[in-house]
Amino acid sequence: MKLLNCQIDNERFIGLLDNNRTINLSKALKVYSTIYGSEDWSFNSIEDLLGLDNPEFCLKKVVDFIDRYNLKESLYVESFKTLSPIIRPSKIIALGRNYTEHARETGYNPPEEPIFFSKAVSAIIGPEDAIVYPEWLTRVDPEAELGLVIGKRAKNVSKEKAMEYIFGYTIINDVTARDMQTEDLKIANPWFRSKSFDTFCPIGPYLVLKGYIRDPHDLNIELRVNGATRQKDNTRNLIFKIPEIVSYITLHMTLEPGDIIATGTPSGIAPVYPGDTVEIEIENIGILRNTVIRG
Repeated sequence: MKLLNCQIDNERFIGLLDNNRTINLSKALKVYSTIYGSEDWSFNSIEDLLGLDNPEFCLKKVVDFIDRYNLKESLYVESFKTLSPIIRPSKIIALGRNYTEHARETGYNPPEEPIFFSKAVSAIIGPEDAIVYPEWLTRVDPEAELGLVIGKRAKNVSKEKAMEYIFGYTIINDVTARDMQTEDLKIANPWFRSKSFDTFCPIGPYLVLKGYIRDPHDLNIELRVNGATRQKDNTRNLIFKIPEIVSYITLHMTLEPGDIIATGTPSGIAPVYPGDTVEIEIENIGILRNTVIRG
C-alpha cells in the first residue's frame, strides 16, 4: 500500500497508488466514516493517520469498501502536486557510515556503534522539487537512503520491540555540502550545516506502510544521475539494522510520531551540478526524482 501526500491548489489530501493511478483516499476515508458511524476520519495528510490505533487495518477496511462498491472511478485524481510524505516531522535523524564501503571511501573504518546526526526540518522538499545549489558551495553530493517513519512515541525501546514503532518506509536523499562537511570534520565541528541547507532533504514520493514491505533488510537501492548509476547496493548490507538503529537512538532521545530516520547511504558518492537530474530507486517503494538548479 503506497500512500502519498497530494495537493491541488490549496487543498491537500492523502493519495493511494492504484495501478499507476491515484485514488483520493481522504475522500474515501470521509465517506466510509460517515456511512459506518465511526469517528470522523477527516484526514488531509499522511501525518493525520498516525493517530489511528491500527492504520493498516483501518485502511484495509476502506480499500475493501472502495472495491466492494466499485468506487475507484469516482475517486481517481489525475492532476496534482506530490508533496513529501511527511511534511513537518519534529526531527530528522540520519545515520552516518552505515555501509562498510561508504565508510571506507570517506576514509574511516566501519563504526563500532551507530553514528547519528540531525538535518533541519526546513530542508525537506518533495519529489520533482528542485535541489538548490548555492553558488558559493564547491561540492554538493546526493545520497540514497532508506527512510523510516516512526509511528508512535518511542523512548528506551529494546531491539526486540523496535519494529513495533515503525509506521512505514520511504526514500530520502541526504544531500550534503561535501567540502563543507570535510572542513568541519577537520576542526571537530558538527555536520549539521552541511546537511541542512534548504532543499537538501528530498523525501518521497511514497510512504509504504510497514506491513507491505516483507523484509526491509533486503531491498535493492540505486542512485542515478542523468540516467547513469552512481550508487547500487542492497539494504542487507546495512551495518546496523533497523531494530538496532531505533533502539540506539531512543536510548539518547525520544522519537515522536512522524519523525524520520535516514538509515545511511552506500558507497559511490560523487558531486552533482546545476542541470543534473537525480533519481533514487528503492525496491518496492518507488523512484524519488529531483533536478538540481543554481541558487
